[in-house]
Amino acid sequence: MTRAASLRAEADRSDDPQVSSQSRLSDDMWRLDIDVPGFRSDQKIWRWAVRMADGSRLTDPQHAALLKACKRFLWSLASDPPEGHVRAAPSTLLARALSLAILVRWMSGAGFKRFADLDAAALDQFRGVLKVRRGRGGRAAALTPSTLRDHLAILKLLYVQRAKLTDALSFEPFPGETAGVAAGLSRATKGWIPFIPDALAVDIIAKALDWVEHQATPILERREAYEAGHAIAASRGVSGHHCRTLGRRSLHALPLIAPAGRRALIDKTNLDVIVRHLHTACFIVIAGLVGMRVSEILSLKAGAIEYRQLGESGVAQAYLVARLYKTAGQRGGREERWLAPQPVVRAIEVLEQLTAPLRLQHSDERLFVVGVSRSRVSPVTSMQVGYRLREFAAYVGVPEHDGGPWPFSAHQFRKTFARFVAKRDRSQLLALSDHFKHVSVAMTAKGYVGTDFDLFELVAHEAQVETADALDRLLSADRLAGRMGTRLTDLNAKFRGRAGAEVRRDYIKFILSETDLSVHACEYGWCVFQAETARCGGEVAPSPAGRAPSVCLSCVNFAVDARHRDFWVERRRRNADLMAGASALTQAALQEAIDQCDDVLARLLGGDDV
Repeated sequence: MTRAASLRAEADRSDDPQVSSQSRLSDDMWRLDIDVPGFRSDQKIWRWAVRMADGSRLTDPQHAALLKACKRFLWSLASDPPEGHVRAAPSTLLARALSLAILVRWMSGAGFKRFADLDAAALDQFRGVLKVRRGRGGRAAALTPSTLRDHLAILKLLYVQRAKLTDALSFEPFPGETAGVAAGLSRATKGWIPFIPDALAVDIIAKALDWVEHQATPILERREAYEAGHAIAASRGVSGHHCRTLGRRSLHALPLIAPAGRRALIDKTNLDVIVRHLHTACFIVIAGLVGMRVSEILSLKAGAIEYRQLGESGVAQAYLVARLYKTAGQRGGREERWLAPQPVVRAIEVLEQLTAPLRLQHSDERLFVVGVSRSRVSPVTSMQVGYRLREFAAYVGVPEHDGGPWPFSAHQFRKTFARFVAKRDRSQLLALSDHFKHVSVAMTAKGYVGTDFDLFELVAHEAQVETADALDRLLSADRLAGRMGTRLTDLNAKFRGRAGAEVRRDYIKFILSETDLSVHACEYGWCVFQAETARCGGEVAPSPAGRAPSVCLSCVNFAVDARHRDFWVERRRRNADLMAGASALTQAALQEAIDQCDDVLARLLGGDDV
């Protein structure tokens, strides 16, 4: 190749750069290098043949200039982003492309051929169209403020990138406003991902634990029996129908089981449903007891458990090895380790057994893959995780919430994990306490093995939320027990009722921003923790080993409100039941405990009979 030809080729490449390892800017289909788990291969593709308002496609000749402008703009967000912005990741480009498609489709219907032709009146009209636009398939509710913000952000970006583009927005679309403000986004409308209500979180994680620890072995035995029978029939060259029949007979040779008390496992269809739910149960155990992001869980591979010695103790601690993507700053994420309590170790063992046939057949080490045919596997996607969680909850009978099923999603488990750790409330853990405490102690000690700082911040945020909630209850109550409770009821009159709500809110805000005060919950009261007066001996928080009802009642940090009444009623009943036949010394100790309960209950009931 001559030097002139080489220069021409170089110019062509600069005018038509690679947008991914498989696609160039000029291609009408971009295969994006999205390496975050949770996407199928077909979900990593952007097709520029967007259907326009008149039925034509953006790739048709009459839209050539607009298509070129769209491609240049979108690629500029990754190759030369606006000042103060990071380079758009491939998954972000895909999301931006979806919003851009909505804009150009509307432009074609409104008669605009260039971004530069848009004016303020046109953008007001477009914003109005977006506000009445429906969700997926036109059947859902109107767009949320967060989604509306994402669509309007395209207009902002078209303006701030104007100097780098031949066709862009020529004026500030929302003067003095962000896209979020223009979309009406606020703390009240943002639609924060909720934590799972306590009772539902305990229920679904406890049921998932039961599947992983007790139901998995018989389920896998029956899956193996069916596959063995099917393989024997296939080796004889019989029809698919006869293969399934022999597989079913092998299944029936084992005792019937009915996980979750539902339909007995008797056929291949039922077996597939049960196996899918077992797969989901493993996800729930990992998400609920470790608090990883969905992308990190979906990145897990066989051999994910690693043991490391704890100093010179000789004790080996299990860690879960996966990839962290969100804050990695590099393609493919980076390898990290998370503390793995024993139930999570068991969940990985089950996943390895569950996926072994697929992984062996397709040389695939991922633990969250599913077979879509005898010759192909596909990763479990983030969207599928949500469907599976809701299906599992319905199958195992997780209670309803406010008259309907709770809309479980993957990220809720991360937020719920952070909330449980922040609350440190043993009364909410019940069946999970033995499993959960191993992780929570490490988490509260120092930010989740020193790697997941985002989760550490989430824990800190949830701790502040819990402290604010506790302060609100304590400052507004007119009947409290405990030494701190007695002091508060003497001082909190100005904070009570509707008149005191604003004063209370401002005071709590001041406390949270200007002090390091923390309020710690337990099943029998609140600890407004102050190390110098803590009778339990705690230095940075109440000591689990030193705290007890009798100890706390003698501590000036302790308060009890109406939510704890049931504990004290039950404590009184248990001690009273033990009185009969007890020795005089034991009776004296029991009576002291009963008197403590009576005093607490009398204060909570305002002097009424206990």
